[in-house]
Amino acid sequence: MNQQELNKYFSTEWQPEMEKYALSGMDLVHKCRKRDWVLDVGCGYNPFKGHIKNLVAIDPANDKADVVTTIEDFETDRLFDVAFCLGSINFGDEAKIRTQIEKLITHMQPSCKIFWRCNPGRFDHGNTNTHKVNFFNWSEQYHETFCKDYGFKLVELGTEIPDNDKVRIYAEWNR
Repeated sequence: MNQQELNKYFSTEWQPEMEKYALSGMDLVHKCRKRDWVLDVGCGYNPFKGHIKNLVAIDPANDKADVVTTIEDFETDRLFDVAFCLGSINFGDEAKIRTQIEKLITHMQPSCKIFWRCNPGRFDHGNTNTHKVNFFNWSEQYHETFCKDYGFKLVELGTEIPDNDKVRIYAEWNR
């Protein structure tokens, strides 16, 4: 599935479920300091808008974003203290995931946090076209490896089960 097809999928079929996530939902607001600049990558309907003062939300498929773009094409002179990647850096093979992480890191302060919600390769969005999406098979091992490779410390790693049939990996990386 190319970016155009992903954009169509996420703008017409996917529905947000932020309220179902205890670790990677709206409680993330409280993990940010008031002065932090926050980058929300793949913000969807931009749920943190109005809750975080210094927020820049990007998404390639939703015009509720502050900037409609992919992480690969996002450009700014601002460096961010915190990033949210809540189901956004999730598609393609390891090379594509690494490219997106590397681009994200160019926008981060030397001392920063990244919060993750990752799909471990499950086709469980509950609609007919989910099987067409090329989900990356995130695992605890990938988080450990990527943290090591990119100079982060894995502070928290766990599993979220928002529904009986869904599983997501939650992680916090610090540098």
